Amino acid sequence: MTATAVAPAALDAPRLARRTRAVLGWALLVVLGGVLVALAAGRPAPEDYLHPDGTGQGGTRALVQVLRQHGVTVDVVERSADAVAASGPGTTLVVGNTDLLSDTAARRLLAGTTAADRLVLLDASPTVLDALDLGLAARSAATTAGPAGCSASWVHPGDEVTRVTWEIVPTGGALPPGSEGCFPLAGGDAAGAVGYAAVELPSTGSHPALTLVGFPDAATNRFVTESAHAGLVVRLLGGSAHVVWLHADDEDLLANPSTAQEPVWPAWTGPGLVVATLALLAFAVARGRRLGRLVPEPLPVVVRAVETTESRAELYRAAADHARAAAVLRQASSRRLARRLGLAPGVDADALLAAVAAATGTDPPEVAALLHGPAPADEAALVTLARQLTHLEEKVRTP
Repeated sequence: MTATAVAPAALDAPRLARRTRAVLGWALLVVLGGVLVALAAGRPAPEDYLHPDGTGQGGTRALVQVLRQHGVTVDVVERSADAVAASGPGTTLVVGNTDLLSDTAARRLLAGTTAADRLVLLDASPTVLDALDLGLAARSAATTAGPAGCSASWVHPGDEVTRVTWEIVPTGGALPPGSEGCFPLAGGDAAGAVGYAAVELPSTGSHPALTLVGFPDAATNRFVTESAHAGLVVRLLGGSAHVVWLHADDEDLLANPSTAQEPVWPAWTGPGLVVATLALLAFAVARGRRLGRLVPEPLPVVVRAVETTESRAELYRAAADHARAAAVLRQASSRRLARRLGLAPGVDADALLAAVAAATGTDPPEVAALLHGPAPADEAALVTLARQLTHLEEKVRTP
């Protein structure tokens, strides 16, 4: 018996080992295949807005490739300190997306790149213009831009832009001395200041030649081929043999903390808390008024029906509520009488009285007194009523 039991186990052990090795081998092959596929695919291209390596609709890889084909060297950096170090004579510094460019980093770029040929803010947003304090501000463009209307070297008379995001306006009523606005926008603000899609500022001791661009979408892969966008941005960024493209990241933002006093909580925190509190109160009121249906639960112990009946009777007796007890007895008797007589549930009281009187031979007034009479005055009258109802039920036989 023991040898017979041990033999199959001894035979199954090698088979189990072979299966285990096979499963582990396949799992290893799958892992290696995934690693090879990841290595072959390489690092995915970034999809940040205005990223020079971005191949998505918001990236600018197409523009960078064209610049390189024209012999322009394009270096991409992610730290403002590296951008300052790489910017010198014969260099155009381009700042793409300014969302992660703090006011500290913006002022560092302005003061540290005076030797560069040009500094181009490809996304001259309101935040960065407020930080630089150039006497210019940006606001959302509500109208389309007109003809160039300027003599900038990178603008031709017939050029047009169709994707204006920011309207650059002077804060003092007129552009800074020596500045020139390109592509004016129709209308103007309440003070009569005309806005522009781009503004050229000459070099000074505090900053290099500066170009503020309010149409960043024109440089993206999606819109660079639209209208005269390609020629404009290529001439703007290709004026030097070397382009340093800064696309700041989170670490640059941490290395250059903002000096502006910003509130700890967002502006919507207060209204949001009020709305959430009102919603919570409304929910509490709605749920509090709707108790829902009763849910039966199993009793922890089994209780005999007679004990429940006796306990309920004791409660009625202790409360001395003869009227309630009589009503319960009469209701139960009426329900049983209707069932014995084959009447529908919820039958009319008059119909039930007539049927009971006919079945028992009792006068209808006497039946009505038993089923719908006045409440008993004391416990003895309640006992008498219970006996009379029981006697009435015994007289009734199911037809």
